[in-house]
Amino acid sequence: MMKWKNLKTNYSSQLEKIKQQSPHERLGIDQGASTEDVKKAYRQKVLLYHPDKTDAFMSEYSEEVIKLLNEAVSQIRGK
Repeated sequence: MMKWKNLKTNYSSQLEKIKQQSPHERLGIDQGASTEDVKKAYRQKVLLYHPDKTDAFMSEYSEEVIKLLNEAVSQIRGK
């Protein structure tokens, strides 16, 4: 049981690190990235973290990462 608790704490700290990143850092792109580059980076990250593609334990973490990626794209687009 302790291992699971430690993993959840680790994922929480990872989410905090992601929250501290700029929108461009979250997507792994440069400040001057084109709209096409933003779309491509977003799609790649979503495929990596999509909750349907991860196991049940990771789905909660993945859902939070997806929310942060969506927020990043919205901020970059100025919405």
